[in-house]
Amino acid sequence: MSEICRLLIWICGFVIASAIAQLISLLPWSALVIAVATTITYSQGKSRNSMLLQVIAVGLAFGWGKCYFLG
Repeated sequence: MSEICRLLIWICGFVIASAIAQLISLLPWSALVIAVATTITYSQGKSRNSMLLQVIAVGLAFGWGKCYFLG
């Protein structure tokens, strides 16, 4: 797979994860849900050496933080 395709997949994964986190932030206990999901996703990505899972974990944290801090 070319580097451009891989980069586009990572960008799409980040954007989708961010959008999902913003939806989850509407729920009560969203901080706990996002923290657990981010930790599990990042650790799975680290153990499998999958950059996509790590990017998704960062997208989840970013999306939640964006809603929490910026409203």
